[in-house]
Amino acid sequence: MRTLEPAEQIGADLSRLCDPGDRDLGTGRNRAATSFVGERMRELGLEVEELQFDVPEWRFGSASLGVGDTQFAAHPGPFSDSCRASGRLLVVRSWQELEGLDAAGAVVLVCDEAAREPLTPRGYPFYDNPEHTALANALETGEPVAIVAATTSHEMAGALSPFPLIEEPGFRIPTAYLSAELGAELATHVGQDVSVHIESQTLPSSGVQLIGRRQGTSEASAGVIVVSAHVDTKPETPGAIDNASGVVMLLAVASLLQGREIACGIEFVPFNGEDHTLAPGEMAYLSARQGIKDVRLNINIDGAGLPDAPSAYSVYGISDDLAEKLARVAALHPDTVAEGPAWPASDHMIFAMSGVPAIAITSSDFEAFTRVYAHTPADVPAILDAKLLAETARFVAALIETL
Repeated sequence: MRTLEPAEQIGADLSRLCDPGDRDLGTGRNRAATSFVGERMRELGLEVEELQFDVPEWRFGSASLGVGDTQFAAHPGPFSDSCRASGRLLVVRSWQELEGLDAAGAVVLVCDEAAREPLTPRGYPFYDNPEHTALANALETGEPVAIVAATTSHEMAGALSPFPLIEEPGFRIPTAYLSAELGAELATHVGQDVSVHIESQTLPSSGVQLIGRRQGTSEASAGVIVVSAHVDTKPETPGAIDNASGVVMLLAVASLLQGREIACGIEFVPFNGEDHTLAPGEMAYLSARQGIKDVRLNINIDGAGLPDAPSAYSVYGISDDLAEKLARVAALHPDTVAEGPAWPASDHMIFAMSGVPAIAITSSDFEAFTRVYAHTPADVPAILDAKLLAETARFVAALIETL
């Protein structure tokens, strides 16, 4: 069998990861993806550990609202219960209007200022938002029959527009969301009876967090380098740049380092939960390792590979010595990488927030990554440059060898 060139292998791995559709956690597609990545890591000589975890699987169909003969198409809210109900329409345009609102048995439309950003899920493991927690509690306590959000776009939702206001397993009220334009039209029916139909259910399921390891050649070398990229996606997106490109680069780096003498140990970690409200893969990894204080550096890849846009790196808590080495290696790859702005929103922050030095690698066309493709059906392998991904993998491998 002919050995594929790095760009060819990257293209083949991208197709294999993206062709089945999304890799949403809890689905068979996600489990097939992690099984494939585990097989590839073993082919590359890595010792692979599989951490099993429980996670809910969200299955959904359509959603709609009706006022008389007028129908409004909507999207089921993530992890919502199914719903066939009706109630008078109440409109909440600012969160101040929620105080003292008699919402029992009503359909609550959240729009305008109140719907400008998604609510941070209660129980998200890495940070909380007390204000959002209070709002979620108030919405549940009001006991409406359903909550419908009229939204546009927000950076936390990628390019998805409209976006779900509530994305929280176990939220007790059925939820749906629709565009701000439809929401404005629906709001004109305030006080009238509205019917709500949501097809959605959440089932117990499972997932796998992989860790691929190679031992260092020096017993005196302290700590490990962690190369990471998340394998999961949001529903209904092939997730090419978010983030199959990162996973195939991770595999390419492992391949480039095969047979090379590297003093310290390396972990290759395709995180399985970056796009999930429970981050179950990340939590399984941290639990199994009992912390990350032995990690000397994290290199996290997320959102790389758009053509005509060099890969961008940003740094978090690195030493002057490491910064000098990084700049020196980057200078050898001037058409491939360039320094970019800080991006505190991916798996490298798990390390950075714990005081572990981290380097994040993404696309220098960050606007297109986040505002055009991320979390949408348009995120397909055809938007990526496999040669750029291969060259960026060479940069990462060279940086690791330098260290």
